[in-house]
Amino acid sequence: MEREPREDINKEDHDLLQPLNVLTLGSGDDPCFGKLHDLKATECMECGDSEFCAIVMAQNLHSKRVVLETNQRFKDIEESDKQIMGLKKKAKELILEAKENGSPRMKTILVISRKLNLTKDIVKQLYDEN
Repeated sequence: MEREPREDINKEDHDLLQPLNVLTLGSGDDPCFGKLHDLKATECMECGDSEFCAIVMAQNLHSKRVVLETNQRFKDIEESDKQIMGLKKKAKELILEAKENGSPRMKTILVISRKLNLTKDIVKQLYDEN
């Protein structure tokens, strides 16, 4: 399927073989820098600033992703409550076992946090509860 050229970029107004003027970036005269980057677009393949445009596009997408991740919960990223409860139960068992063996507190906390991939604060809290 052939890709249609974009209407957003007026090729008569902008010579794609010439680098963009740095002073116009982000202004109203900016044709598309960092906003419409697409590797399949012929306009982007011909543009002299395609590498820099890709970097700016990636930074823009990263900032949008950070905003989305702070405002919403993503089930595929975070662990479920059931998994966390299982890890805490296992951590409590290991803490009791370490206390019976006489292991030092800090060494126990470090070993359990690395082994179960829990934060040290959670393990410390569980250690102090027992």
